[in-house]
Amino acid sequence: MNIKEILYKLVSVQSDTGTAREKDMAQCIYEIIKEHEYFKKNPELCGMYESEDFLGRTAVWALRRGTTDKTIVLSGHYDAVEIESYGTLKGYALKPDELKEKLKDLTLHDDAKNDLQDSDWFFGRGVCDMKAGIAIDIDGVLEEINSDVNVLFVGVHDEENLSAGMRQSTRLLSELKDKYNLDYKLIVITEPHGRKKNDTFKISLGSVGKIMPLIVAKGKIAHSSDVMEGLNSTAIMAEIISNMELNPILCSTDRNMTTPPPTVLYARDMKETYDVSIPEYSSVFLNYQFLKSKTPEKIIEEVKNVCLKSMEDVIQKYNRAYDILNENYSLKGNNKRSYKPLVYTFEEIESIASENNDNYSQLKKEYYNNINSLVRNNEISMQDAGILIVKRTIELSAITEPVVVIGVIPPYYPAVNNNYLSNNNEMFENSIEKMLAEEYGLKLEKESYFMGISDGSYTSCTDRHGEEEVMANMVTSKEIYDIPFDYIEKISAPVIVLGPWGKEYHTVAERVYMPDVEKTVPELIRMIINTI
Repeated sequence: MNIKEILYKLVSVQSDTGTAREKDMAQCIYEIIKEHEYFKKNPELCGMYESEDFLGRTAVWALRRGTTDKTIVLSGHYDAVEIESYGTLKGYALKPDELKEKLKDLTLHDDAKNDLQDSDWFFGRGVCDMKAGIAIDIDGVLEEINSDVNVLFVGVHDEENLSAGMRQSTRLLSELKDKYNLDYKLIVITEPHGRKKNDTFKISLGSVGKIMPLIVAKGKIAHSSDVMEGLNSTAIMAEIISNMELNPILCSTDRNMTTPPPTVLYARDMKETYDVSIPEYSSVFLNYQFLKSKTPEKIIEEVKNVCLKSMEDVIQKYNRAYDILNENYSLKGNNKRSYKPLVYTFEEIESIASENNDNYSQLKKEYYNNINSLVRNNEISMQDAGILIVKRTIELSAITEPVVVIGVIPPYYPAVNNNYLSNNNEMFENSIEKMLAEEYGLKLEKESYFMGISDGSYTSCTDRHGEEEVMANMVTSKEIYDIPFDYIEKISAPVIVLGPWGKEYHTVAERVYMPDVEKTVPELIRMIINTI
């Protein structure tokens, strides 16, 4: 099979992320690999690696042995987003040729219309993100390119959700490294890239980090007619949101790149029914991207400072309102509350809860088991689980006054960049630039970080202490979410995000540029393998 034939076969299999359909995709990839002559002769060099995934999904791997320990890893994810967004064309979402004709009947913008008339562009769910990259990877491991070099392919699941596939595959990479004495010189992730100009190819030499701070505010409950006897948790939360949302001071900058500012993904009070009490609990979690110039510890400290300032401002607002009302004889000096700004990390509130409960370990085990069961049965999300855990821990802390607690919820993506690695080799990027110019007349844009968030985050670890600090504040238990930094630290290899040009991922107009799929990217990978 050539790359185009492999791509058609992969796209034909629906592989909605976070579902059992991903298993069908893994089986399809494995069938392609094991039927190749090399792997028929060496069946022990390929397989489907499972590591206690709750859906039984597997990483598909294949190793073409070389005569030295020098190894290049080709990796990508085989899951794709759902096809429901195709609406009436859903039946064609996995059929590129038919879909392209059907899309011509829709009202699309001019760029998409032009590409529909261009034979170089293929449309379809997953064709770009990222089954084209998987097809390129498979081609790279099936063909003998350099007999000296080991070529290892690892196809993973779940990247569009929680990256469970790559997190699990760090163990596989570690085991294969030991078993076959592999020296990982480079990890290539064939995610697609976008272009600002048609003549400029883009690669990324790292991947942006992402942390999801969860903030739970406990106020002081009161009847809404007696609001001055309480403190509304939503007022605290609104102030926190106002101070964090789109705050450029919280961005990080490194190597000529800057992250977008934090943004709220979820915010609500935690009342389950209507009554006339002010909300006692409210919660919010945010998307917070960062680069290597800012440690996770620094981010948690920043969030804590914002929460402290926000709580101080709300208390001052309460005091001002009380004083004005008291001057007007509305309150007559009665029932003024004396609030203090209490802000803790999850690690700190757990310590307080432990001190105030002799049987805390048992209580914690019980409520974690209950919540983990709800997550595994898909009754609640991991993010909902985090909120419930923080609320329960606050209750066990026996703190009766208003308090804010900051934790971290899944997913967490460390920031990685090759320049922070002692084994980085700029030869790869220089060779890519030279070949693009000489063979294809293309310029090269080198990004220090892939900003779309990727599995590349789990390819190296240079700040173990900082990562452990994040995990100490990870609210959910290791039974349902963990990051194996032992394995990641052992792998620690440079990563290049090097994939085909694509447009409008996750939409009905998702498409990929086939000259990159069939020629440009495969040839770049061959060149890397030959010069590694």
